[in-house]
Amino acid sequence: MSGVGRTAVEPAEENEPFELERTIKIHDAPVHSVTMGPNSDMVATASWDASIKLYNLFTEEVVRTLGPYSEGDAGDHKMGGLYAAAFAKTNPDILGCTSCDKCVYLWNYQSGELVKRLTGHTDEVNGIDFHSSQQVMCTASDDCKVIIWDYQEGLTLRTLNQHKKAVYGATFLGQENQYFVATCCFDTMTRIFDMRDKTVVATLGTHTDDVIGIDYASNKMCLATGSDDGMICLWDARTWKLQRQINTKLAQSAEDSENEVKRVAFSPDGTCLAAACSSGRVLVYDMNNYDLKADLGDHTDCVFDVTWGACPTTKTKILVSASHDHTCKYWRESSF
Repeated sequence: MSGVGRTAVEPAEENEPFELERTIKIHDAPVHSVTMGPNSDMVATASWDASIKLYNLFTEEVVRTLGPYSEGDAGDHKMGGLYAAAFAKTNPDILGCTSCDKCVYLWNYQSGELVKRLTGHTDEVNGIDFHSSQQVMCTASDDCKVIIWDYQEGLTLRTLNQHKKAVYGATFLGQENQYFVATCCFDTMTRIFDMRDKTVVATLGTHTDDVIGIDYASNKMCLATGSDDGMICLWDARTWKLQRQINTKLAQSAEDSENEVKRVAFSPDGTCLAAACSSGRVLVYDMNNYDLKADLGDHTDCVFDVTWGACPTTKTKILVSASHDHTCKYWRESSF
């Protein structure tokens, strides 16, 4: 077990929708990804320091560190800097992460064992997602490809190579669209693929810069994309029409007018969307009226990722942000 760097915070102003519970300092390099554990009591953080930290939000400690060195079937191996992490949805023990070393790593995060190192990509691997009901995983890479894997066997099932530039993210689209995967790309496009035959079902082209963030809310039938152009686009998954465009620069002060949107994430109930921003903020939007619900500052560098959960005891929303300032911040929904 290793300890945690905790920074005391000032009490929240009255009627703020979210309160900053804690600043978490457990990495020595930018934190590029954070993902909530299955029970919302733990997050996994992925850093350019080539390690994953499993941090318990309630006991306030790092319960396990994965990497940078590991012993696997191929012998000792050191992971490169990490760009993304995700928990498998059909296997309670598996955590996947992607690296600048072109590899994808699958860990048993309960035991700390490296289960597989997958080497199908030929450039840095940026994004990862697991299917909700199948032993299937997708990864997105600078090699302009998304690979669909049987992660249990470590086999490539499909390679989606219709992208013109680096691909930064990919996400499956729920049980209602169980054969579909969405990808976001530096060619400014978002593509919807049918995994069965690799056809492009829809091409969504409203952004004007790299598309970095992508997430899907089944209960809203809505796909969200976030871009370096500062815009969030919300797409109706029934028609693939643009539902709403949100300009995050309007939420910023004058000196932050060049804001870029990095990763985006829906709350589990689909009522809120959080955007990680280059301005050091997390912007939370109400999906019922698309209004800005919260502007969460305090980071001193780009916020690249954000993840949601629900407190196991109170059921209130909790949110954790990951930043290039080497910290994560843990926010709780206020109870008025």
